[in-house]
Amino acid sequence: MYNINTKDSDYFIIVTTHECGRNCPFCIDKYRGRNEYICLDNVEKALDYAEKLKVKDIFLTGGEPTKHPDIIEIAKRVKKRNFNLIMTTNYEHPDIMKKLDGIVDSFNVSYYDQKELPNQEDYQSDITLSTIIWQDRFPTQKDLDDFIDKYENKYYLKFSTLNSANEWCEERKYVDYLNNLPNARNILVFEFYPAQIYRGHVIMRADLPYIENNVHPWKMFPDGEISDSWTRGYDVKKKGVKRK
Repeated sequence: MYNINTKDSDYFIIVTTHECGRNCPFCIDKYRGRNEYICLDNVEKALDYAEKLKVKDIFLTGGEPTKHPDIIEIAKRVKKRNFNLIMTTNYEHPDIMKKLDGIVDSFNVSYYDQKELPNQEDYQSDITLSTIIWQDRFPTQKDLDDFIDKYENKYYLKFSTLNSANEWCEERKYVDYLNNLPNARNILVFEFYPAQIYRGHVIMRADLPYIENNVHPWKMFPDGEISDSWTRGYDVKKKGVKRK
């Protein structure tokens, strides 16, 4: 389950692949569609590094991680090291997700108007339904409230506004009514990211300025590069200067 007290230093990200069956205009993966899959040796190296950092959580992401042919073995290796395992998935391969049930501690299922969603009652693993708020998806507060009414008794819900990944996002990321939600409480998540608690659910506000932070979660790319940036060869701590 999503934990608002998680710090960037608490987790390590393993980018299993850049392959994905979706073509979301807001995707932050700069290498989307690149035919790469992390090998098991690099997974072990990532876990070694995570142990040295003394992190608590491993996030398996993509692309779409259930497209990786060895994703079940990867998940088992993570759990063998006694990490808490979280996977972000778009539920593109429900059969694979079901095979991962009980191995993965928590699934973060990206919602994009799927006709079918996993039923929490059929799973041992926790399921968080994660969805993005933008002008066209939830144009009014009533639309947001109707969505919460429909799903809050079925899943843990998490929301976020659009990031600044590209021009498409910039044109749609501001949703005015979010600043006037009744009884909403302002918080920081990951110690620096502005968010709200509304009706008991987190809304991460990527549309608002965030506190400058020198600590960024480390991640391993499919090729084995370990970085604290989502762009290969760049180091956030060096202000985007390309590493030699």
